[in-house]
Amino acid sequence: MMNCWKTINFTKQYGSQRLFILSSLTMLATFIFTYVPATYLFVPETFYDNYFIFFAAGLWFMYPLHKLLHYLPIAHLGKIVKKRVSFKYGILPVIYIRITEPITKWLFLTAIMAPTIVINSLLLAACFIFPHYVHYLVILFAFHAGISFSDMVCAKNVLTAPNHSYIEENEDGFEILLHTHQ
Repeated sequence: MMNCWKTINFTKQYGSQRLFILSSLTMLATFIFTYVPATYLFVPETFYDNYFIFFAAGLWFMYPLHKLLHYLPIAHLGKIVKKRVSFKYGILPVIYIRITEPITKWLFLTAIMAPTIVINSLLLAACFIFPHYVHYLVILFAFHAGISFSDMVCAKNVLTAPNHSYIEENEDGFEILLHTHQ
């Protein structure tokens, strides 16, 4: 038997407008604080603006890739992971991934943090490999930081939970559950 240790309701606690504004500010701040150091660190003679189509594709694919990396650590759970894809305005994908049963705190944290660790590491490595495109890569990095903001808020709440807790998602957020001994 499990008891609820804490409930995190994103709608009540943060509000969707507030999360959007904080996410946008995170995106902007990340760009401001990484662009100048990146241009000095990677010191190309000139920046290239060709291959803009790849930059635009990177912006479009960032969200689906982010969601895919959320899914991969929990893909082995099978039917308890519900997935749904729809398109907004006929072109923008909206991907829902929800776990219908409790999972361990560490598996949940792995699924939440995987996109941030993988994508940001790849973008930073690409700065070393392609220094002439640092401006594009920093924009992608900042965009991904904005996308990852709600994951960071979620991870912050879960990290305070006891080590042997379980996380159960619901429509408004998630609950942190603890085993009770009888």
